Amino acid sequence: MEIPLNAQVECTDGICGRSVYVLVNPVIDQVIHLVVKEDSFPNTEYIVPIDVVVETIADTIQLRCTKAELE
Repeated sequence: MEIPLNAQVECTDGICGRSVYVLVNPVIDQVIHLVVKEDSFPNTEYIVPIDVVVETIADTIQLRCTKAELE
């Protein structure tokens, strides 16, 4: 699965931000987390386990959680 950066990130109940970073485990050389930054103030960043990602389509990433669960 490709994880695009600066892509719109959607929770099950709406848009929650943009992808800004991926975190890689250097031992196994795999992406383990995605960092999602809110579009609105205070622009909080959330570390999301990669297994929460359902699908990536072009410049959109879909998560299997609600906005409240993301927080």
